[in-house]
Amino acid sequence: MLGRIVVLGVLLLVTVLSNVSSVSAVDSAVSVYEFDTAEKVLVLTFDAGADRGYAPQILDTLRDEGVKATFGMTGHWAEQHPDLIRRMVNEGHHLMNHTWTHRSFTGRSTGQPALTAAERRDELVRTENLIREQTGVDLKPYFRPPYGDMDASVLRDIAANGYTVNVMWTVDSLGWRGLSENEIIKRVVDGATPGGDILMHVGGQSLDGPALPDMIQQLRDKGYRFATVDELYSGRVGPAQRFFPETGFEVKGNFMTYWNRFGGLPVFGYPITGERQEQGATVQYFERARFELRPGSWLERNDILLGLLGVEFTEGRSNQQPFQRVQASTSSNCTYYLETGHNLCFAFRDYWRTHGALPILGFPISEEFRENGVTVQYFERARFEWRPENAPPWDVLLAHFGRWKLEQ
Repeated sequence: MLGRIVVLGVLLLVTVLSNVSSVSAVDSAVSVYEFDTAEKVLVLTFDAGADRGYAPQILDTLRDEGVKATFGMTGHWAEQHPDLIRRMVNEGHHLMNHTWTHRSFTGRSTGQPALTAAERRDELVRTENLIREQTGVDLKPYFRPPYGDMDASVLRDIAANGYTVNVMWTVDSLGWRGLSENEIIKRVVDGATPGGDILMHVGGQSLDGPALPDMIQQLRDKGYRFATVDELYSGRVGPAQRFFPETGFEVKGNFMTYWNRFGGLPVFGYPITGERQEQGATVQYFERARFELRPGSWLERNDILLGLLGVEFTEGRSNQQPFQRVQASTSSNCTYYLETGHNLCFAFRDYWRTHGALPILGFPISEEFRENGVTVQYFERARFEWRPENAPPWDVLLAHFGRWKLEQ
């Protein structure tokens, strides 16, 4: 899935140093310059190693524009600005290790001696430990080399410490060199390519922050959207839109991103309408759900909520036994939810946990029971059906709430 991935590690080391007879390439990180995709999607990366600078303004812009970015984080900067680190994580941005002090690992750009393997490890570990303490986030496996300085030994040493992806870039804004806002915007927009990685900085000596709003707008005018390094590297970014000949409808934008990321066909089924307006919200129906676009409600989930179809379909059934609250009990096989007074057990609990849990499916609003010959359980946003005759992942299915709603 990766394009222009330069594996400079042990293979290059073997070529250059004839006294090294054989080392496995798995001991070396890969250097990623861009991502292999035909989709017009870009990564905005900001390195943070100097002052607080424009970081708050950058985060405000990203929030207002609904864009997620990747920040190359030095430990020293994180130590000085813990409030911004927490904000980055809380607002859904991605962090990667940029060392503790921003020292060149090779010394090439600074004229200093190369760091030893032990010094490199210290730079990495101190930073990852601090970020984990501040936010609970693990920075591995992504590393951004200070100054872009690397060689075979660097790729070997970072991989030995769990950093197997050395993140480079396709376009440097050169804001750090003193370019004006207009010069920065032109350089980035002219150099943008599908799967590209734009390098910028948060520090006050660079005007990347002030240039960002117009930059995003001009990139969008050219058809680009945005993702993080982790989303692109891990393949969690799907196409901006897709037509489904099975039902004759397309899915696009936030709905497409959400469908791809949180379940796709096995969970939500095919689209059975286009986008439409219902009670002031943009919605789209799928076989098993109703997607609702609620701007500002849940940025890290693309501002999409699933409709409360489980609640709607069970209205008036509260007096029936499966929907009445039960007493809490302790069991390793079940979890009791005081909020609704119901248990969640065995395969249904496993499915709930692995397919989004509370944010996607909501609380259970009934116990398990037999309905029309099938074991089912209702949730705020879905009905689970146990289908043991099917192989996983089809042994637990969501009811066709979307179809049922349209047939009402």
